[in-house]
Formats: sequence, structure tokens, C-alpha cells
Amino acid sequence: EPSRLVTPCLTLLLVIPLSDMPLFEANASADTACISTAPVFTKVAAQLDGKAKSHDASWWALMEHNVGRLPGTRSSWAISAAWFAFLAGVASTALIPVPSHWGFFIAILIGLIFSSIWLPDHGDTVLPFCTIIILPIVVFKSVAMGGLWSYSILLFVFVVIPLADFIVGVDVGNQTREIQKELHTAFRFELLTLLVAPGILGCLCYAAWLANSGGLSLLEFGGLSIGTGIITGVVGIVAGHELCHKASRLERVLGRMLLCSATYGHFYVEHTLGHHKDVATDHDPATSRYGESFYEFLPRVVKGEFVNACRIEAARLRRNGLPWWHNEIPVYFLVSAGIALALACLTGPLAVPLFVAQSVVAVLLFESVNYLEHYGLERRELKPGQYEQVQPQHSWDTARRVTNHVMFKLERHADHHAHA
Repeated sequence: EPSRLVTPCLTLLLVIPLSDMPLFEANASADTACISTAPVFTKVAAQLDGKAKSHDASWWALMEHNVGRLPGTRSSWAISAAWFAFLAGVASTALIPVPSHWGFFIAILIGLIFSSIWLPDHGDTVLPFCTIIILPIVVFKSVAMGGLWSYSILLFVFVVIPLADFIVGVDVGNQTREIQKELHTAFRFELLTLLVAPGILGCLCYAAWLANSGGLSLLEFGGLSIGTGIITGVVGIVAGHELCHKASRLERVLGRMLLCSATYGHFYVEHTLGHHKDVATDHDPATSRYGESFYEFLPRVVKGEFVNACRIEAARLRRNGLPWWHNEIPVYFLVSAGIALALACLTGPLAVPLFVAQSVVAVLLFESVNYLEHYGLERRELKPGQYEQVQPQHSWDTARRVTNHVMFKLERHADHHAHA
């Protein structure tokens, strides 16, 4: 019975021997992986604490937000209320019937996104990051529209969002060290990332139900697969990445679950124990080389991250004297297979090709971001096998407000590597 199968399939991660998880470092360094329970809040001069980012001539944006904001400024209740009203408006677009009101739906949604230019964001409220609900709304409304419109999410992600980044602009604000410490443990931010896991599983269930409903053509099935992959790639893997860097057991379990929803569970091992240690060196498969095209980078990074994860796991088993069945890598693939099988039992056999196709799209999209984050950057080798400490200049960074809201500020990547 499906009800008997779903529970064990979706809880395999919970029975991984957590005592065997890679140990956390007390402090991150060049010689250890940057999976740390002690994030670094670098001390700076008082006049620089919370100072806004300097203007960058390369920014392609109409507005720079928070240029004159005083350090330590916090959001008022009125700002939070304005963001709440904005999100209510976005959520209400899901009630607009299509195809009869398709044009009205698109106009309202795009208008709302562009209108966020007038909403202040001091970085201490979680509400702007709830704009991630836009992606599933666009995906499933597009599929309901049918035909070539099923691929509307591609226009939204690669045309509307970049245009919104230009119009809404960049956020140059930075938090003071004291506010950073406070926000690091703020439950409201933790809760949002935790809720992404059931949200992603819900989107997969709904997509699988649509695929098996009998009302989709092959063309529309393709649009549904791509759209679902964009949801799991932009929201699922990115939130999973954030959770995998956290200290609590629940956050790490849900982070790995999100990665497994895109058949990329091994990324947890390689990213935290490989990429953060080897970033901006030739040893890191996720650092794209200068002059390397994305099409050359993609097969190298997909293969390299898997091989690196297997190597890291094998070394951990040898170091701790553990038998082969403690290896986590096969477990992650079993969890992914379990999710696909559970979806098939609940909704129908087309859930399996849908799950495989959306996983490919999610990985493709996520690795395209990886390609940009460290392109052509290298750390100096101080002596054979030892490199300089990771610094902000070893990652590319962007302050685009709309994209940062949709992707949990992943694009503030230099700080993530230097101080996370």
C-alpha cells in the first residue's frame, strides 16, 4: 500500500547513523572544511561596521537601495506590514483562473515584482525571502495554460527576473556585527528554510499528480518537468545548501532531504568537506577555470563532485575504522529512488520519468550558478599543497535585490566563503 511505502522512503535519512556524520570544526581554516558551528564575525573599525557596499561601476541597475542607511537601522512594523501586503498580493495571483485570464495573471504578477522597488529592506525581516512562492505559482499556472505556454517559466526566470534585477536594483546595505550575530540565531529565518522541505515535497507531489492526470501532452509534460526542476534547483538545492551548513541535526537532515529531491545528495559531502576547503584551487571541481566554457565545466563538475564525495567518504570510513555499509553516498541515492518510487505509488508511473527529468534540470541550473561563483579565481599556493586562506576576492558577488530574495542571498557568496 502507498501509505506503508511512503513513510520509510521519506525517512531513510533519519536512520543514517548520525554519530558517523563528518565532525564539525570548532573554527574554519584553510586546512579544514568550512562546516562550522563557530561562524566568523570579523572585527572591523567602528566607522566601517555596517558600512554600505561601495558603488561598482559594473552594476547594471536603476536604483541602489540602503546607500544612506545608518548602521544598525531596523525594519519598522510599517515596513513589515508593507511586505506582508506584497506577499498577500503575490499569493492571491494563484486564484486567478487560467487560461481565461492568463494575460491578467501575467500583468499583475510582473507588476507586483517591479513594485517591490518601493519596499524598503533592511535585511532583518524574513518576509522578502518569501517571494520564492512566485516560482511554483508561475510553473503550475503555465502548465494549466497548456501548449508552449507550459514553458513560460523559462521566460520568467531568464527574462523577467533579470529585467526586475535592473529595475528594482541592488541592495548595498550591510549589517553591523552585533545585528549579524543576532540574525544568525533568529528563529524566523531558520523557520523559513525548514519549511522549504515540506514545500518542495508538496510541489513534487502536485507535479507528479499533474503528470499522471492524463490531461498533459508530451510537450506539456516537458514544460512541467522543466518547471519542477527550476523549483527544486532554485529553491530546493539552494535552501538545502543553507541547511547543510547549519549545526542542528534537524536542519542537516532536511538539507540532505532537499538535495536528494534533486538526486544530488552526495553534494552535501563534497561541498562541505571538499569545496569549502579547496575552493579557488585546481583541486576543486566546482571552481571553473579561466577560459573554460560552461559546456566544458558541466561534465567535469558533475563527475568531479561525485568522485570527490566518494573519496572523502572512503577516507572517513578508513579514519574511523567503519565498515562499508556506513558509507553515506549510496544512502542518498536510495533516498532519491525512494522519493521517486513513493511518488509513483501515490500518483502513477509517470512520476518516475518526471522525477528524473526535473533532477537533471535542477542540477543543470544549480551548476550554472556554481560556474559563475568562482570563475577564473585562484588562491596563491604558499607551498606545495598549502594555499592562502580563503578571502572575499576568491568568489564573485552580486547585490541584485530580486535574485537575492529568491535565492536566500546565495549571491552574497564572497562573505559566505570567507566568513561562514
